[in-house]
Amino acid sequence: MEIDDDLVQEAIRRYHLADAREAVHLALRTLLDDTADAPGDHEDIYDEFSDLGAWQPHRNSDGG
Repeated sequence: MEIDDDLVQEAIRRYHLADAREAVHLALRTLLDDTADAPGDHEDIYDEFSDLGAWQPHRNSDGG
């Protein structure tokens, strides 16, 4: 399985996880819990996993 290491490291940092295995477990569990709880309504729910742009690395743009 190939996983973007930058995304995994960001998840580990944000959620204080031990390793990549925990990051993948959290992501899969969150996806499965969201779809199981609200069939058809999950598009109205927003969390840190709903916005794929939130996983993009943010470059510090302090030009000064």
